[in-house]
Amino acid sequence: MSTEIVTRGPSSDLAITDGQSFFTDKQVAALRQLGVSNATNADLAVFFHQSTRTGLDPFARQIYMIERQGKQTIQTGIDGFRLVARRATDRARGSFGYEDTLWCGPDGSWTDVWLSREAPAAAKVTVIRDGARYPAIALYTEYVALKRDGNPNSMWASKPALMLAKCAEALALRKAFPQDLSGLYTSDEMQQADNTPADGGFERVSPRSGSAKLAAAVQERSRQVQAVPDAVPEEIHDAEVIEDAVPHITREQSARLRDLMREAGLNRASMLTLASEQAGRPVTAATDLTEAEAAAVITLLEAVAPPAEPAIPEDVFGGREPQTAAS
Repeated sequence: MSTEIVTRGPSSDLAITDGQSFFTDKQVAALRQLGVSNATNADLAVFFHQSTRTGLDPFARQIYMIERQGKQTIQTGIDGFRLVARRATDRARGSFGYEDTLWCGPDGSWTDVWLSREAPAAAKVTVIRDGARYPAIALYTEYVALKRDGNPNSMWASKPALMLAKCAEALALRKAFPQDLSGLYTSDEMQQADNTPADGGFERVSPRSGSAKLAAAVQERSRQVQAVPDAVPEEIHDAEVIEDAVPHITREQSARLRDLMREAGLNRASMLTLASEQAGRPVTAATDLTEAEAAAVITLLEAVAPPAEPAIPEDVFGGREPQTAAS
């Protein structure tokens, strides 16, 4: 896969060139002007990797890094996801398209146009790649961005159907193009990360509040998901293709997750719920996770748990043997 960022018109000092392994001083200065002010060199290295991996231009704001709750988050817009998917399809000389977007209300009836003044309960987008279907469902309660007063922000209040459809599309594209989009999220998906604990999502747990709160929040989410029939997409296609496309969770990551589960007091069902939330798709075993998805779960848990001593590597949830770091 080419990592060259395509540029238009005359080249400039901001253009990332072939063979470049890190941002230049001028590029770093430009990123600071764009708001990347508190990022460490390690943060910038990850951002550089994601920019070159996806071919999105950080200086054209096709991909960007923002600070959220003291941590740097890499995001893009839904147009960036579409561009990455189109380029990947063209490289492979394959086919790529969509089925009609669907919405449903509390009654569970699906429709291809949403006319109600009330927000839809869910949106469903199905991506077709080389004849295989990749459906994804986004629930309004899980993605709506709320203000401090508990009401939806301006975009979610005025265009709830559009916003929810974009979240579902991002989920579906990530399932269809895991090698290109794994570990990358859209700004529409991430708006809910700024919600307060009272919003009904995962509580933002500080290290001093203890891992017990995280365990309670995740277990509550697990109960919510089990109570809603369509909370997790019921259709999974071509799982074998997805498994072979990207590196799976490593033996070291599996051991680390096991330690963090113990420290946070999480049971198997709660951890699977958390992993599914992070991956944006159903996760039934630790070995379903890609290496990047496992890293995201570990990062979340490490934010609230103290460092643990290495444990004997073993699978966290059951399933096939994890890969070694070299595999």
